[in-house]
Amino acid sequence: MKIIFAFLLSFSSIAQIGTGQWRLHVSNTPSVDVALAENIVYTAFESGMMEYDISTGDKSSWNKVNGLSDIGITSLLYCTSQKGLFIGYENGNLDFLKNNQITNLPAIRLADILGNKRINKITEYNGLIYIATGFSIVVIDPLKLEVKDTYYPTNGLEAIQAISFLNDTIYTLTPTELKKGGISNVALADFSQWTIESKVPALSQNGIAYKGLEVVNEKLFVLKCNENNYAGDSVFCLANNGLIFASNNGFDLEIYSMTSNNGQLCLNIDSGILFFQELTENNFVQSSNIFVQDAAIVNSVVISPQKAWMADKYKGGLVKYENGNSEHIKIEGPPKNDFYKVTSYKGKTIIAGGTLDYKYMTYNQSGVYSFEDETWSLMDKASMTLWQGKDIWDFVSTAINPKKTSQIAVGTYSPTPLSIIENGIVTETYDASNSNIEVSQQNQSTLIAGLSYDKNGNLWLINSFSESPLKVLKNDKTWGTMNLPSTVSDVLISHLIIDNQNNKWIIAPSVGIVAFKDNETIDDLSDDAYKLINNGDNTGALPSNDVTAIAMDLDNELWIGTETGFAILYNAPNVFDAANGSYNVQRIKLEFEDNVEYLLGETHITDIVVDGGNRKWMGTANTGIFLLSADGTEILQHLTSENSSLISDVILDLEINQSNGEMYIVTDKGLISYRIDASEGKSNYDEVEVFPNPVLPNYNGVITMQGIKYDSDVKITDVAGNLIYKTTSNGGTATWNGKTVNGQKASTGVYLIWTSPNEGKGRKVGKVVLIN
Repeated sequence: MKIIFAFLLSFSSIAQIGTGQWRLHVSNTPSVDVALAENIVYTAFESGMMEYDISTGDKSSWNKVNGLSDIGITSLLYCTSQKGLFIGYENGNLDFLKNNQITNLPAIRLADILGNKRINKITEYNGLIYIATGFSIVVIDPLKLEVKDTYYPTNGLEAIQAISFLNDTIYTLTPTELKKGGISNVALADFSQWTIESKVPALSQNGIAYKGLEVVNEKLFVLKCNENNYAGDSVFCLANNGLIFASNNGFDLEIYSMTSNNGQLCLNIDSGILFFQELTENNFVQSSNIFVQDAAIVNSVVISPQKAWMADKYKGGLVKYENGNSEHIKIEGPPKNDFYKVTSYKGKTIIAGGTLDYKYMTYNQSGVYSFEDETWSLMDKASMTLWQGKDIWDFVSTAINPKKTSQIAVGTYSPTPLSIIENGIVTETYDASNSNIEVSQQNQSTLIAGLSYDKNGNLWLINSFSESPLKVLKNDKTWGTMNLPSTVSDVLISHLIIDNQNNKWIIAPSVGIVAFKDNETIDDLSDDAYKLINNGDNTGALPSNDVTAIAMDLDNELWIGTETGFAILYNAPNVFDAANGSYNVQRIKLEFEDNVEYLLGETHITDIVVDGGNRKWMGTANTGIFLLSADGTEILQHLTSENSSLISDVILDLEINQSNGEMYIVTDKGLISYRIDASEGKSNYDEVEVFPNPVLPNYNGVITMQGIKYDSDVKITDVAGNLIYKTTSNGGTATWNGKTVNGQKASTGVYLIWTSPNEGKGRKVGKVVLIN
């Protein structure tokens, strides 16, 4: 079975996208594998692949949005017989790239077996492709692109790490042993036809495993890695009288992988590669070495004349080595591949790359990434002077100052819990010694799980697991601590939002929601008010106290996501004066075949965001994303990994860049974004954009008008004033499908765009040229 998709290359991995389009944000780090074609070097990352033209220096990208069938690349092989590239994936999927066309071979992924289907390595031998997977060896005919055979050397009980061929024998390496079979044996599908190579001792100790197998100059080499002992890795050569310990020539570096190129054995190590060409009776003879600047950790290497090309696990990207000099070649993308929370304001997007596992620290040091003007930058411990020498990890919250967008705040779960960054540089750090922040009594560390600036530039923060969890760093750099109910003391608090009336809304999972109002007098605690909203019959009637998401919409309604569905608190700012029983949330009910059901039922909601048209986008734990109408009574769209380019149905976080409508989606498999057909409404028409313009004959998307007033009526006319199309904007964005009101394709010509808010005077705001 084969499925063929044809795509043109996209020459930019991160570029402006049109309405209704997707882009996958592919990190260069780590580089997984590298393959060399005649004049092309392919470098694989976990979420995509870079194609580099050696002669021109041109770079282009491949990913699931523009051609690849999947994410989670594990292995590459350039097939010399068919002049195409095989791409293997974590889930067993397999692609073949030739002439800018992808052929998907899903047989391994769809195999009716339990257990690991991961493609560990792809090998070409005698006109066939041999694939080492988590359960077997799959043989592919590269001409027909079909499965020719499947071998089970371990009876499916142990993963196949690598495959090599020597004389009339096929060798297969598992983490614990080396097995062999006759190449000409037609019964290799039978487990009993494989024998253990007794010269290679079986392994049983945890942390020690075989990881590499290569044939060089008619000799078979085996790599054994010892995770329990740094620099304890070994390379052996299989000889007639047993094993020769081949790597005992005095170096003491970790060996990350082993490859063969042009008759040389390459040991890929910290900072470079060691090449070995000859083997004496008891030792290697080292022929040369490569040491790479910036301390690369080499995952794989291929050799072209006078050049070496390396996949760099540490710095990422492709390393080009020539005449003693090295160069990192990358596509634009996130600096690292860890994503937790997203914050966006006025075109600036900040990603917290850490991890939060309830009350446990994970010591993730990925840092924080900034995306602005189509450029990514990294702020981590290595790049920020004030973080160096400090204990800082688990970056889990960020906020952008609306009064000064060059300033962002970063919260962590570590002994350095709060930092202020100005223009990409850490300028201040705060902990219990120089602020009101309290140290948790549970583990003597500090969790700042939520951050938000108010309209005056005061920074509000959630100090989880503390006696007084709501604190504020005022714009004059003094501190304040607020009084909240004792039920939220010393517990996890995960979210904080501030509404347009400066009220604070706080999620305390297992407790519910706390609404807090300081009446614009931060220093006067006497006029503060709070209300606890939970699942009590007269205190909120939440579907569950396990609240997971909150969002305030444009009508001051609080939308609440829980592990068992969503609810709405209408007239939310009035909750402070409401009597018990009068501030209960409501759920949207639907009638279906004489039954009354709640909309989305008990779906686990993970996040909620409100777009410029007041519609609600809801991320879920395992069913993708739902778009609800402004009042929540209608499901307008349901995006899943099956019906869209969404890379996973497990949604961790959502955030909309309200300036242009690009929605960032954090999943368990990475970061992807989708440009929705809504944006914030503008107060005037000074920033109206119409794109694409002109509209060329091969364009199949919608024409977007952005930067108009909220909830405007939009009309399209020809130059003679005849009505062609009409619609209503979602916030500040309206779209046109290029058709007339009768559903026919509009003819070539110039069209005028007229818009007016539902209340107010209209005007002509633009024109668009259609070429059919």
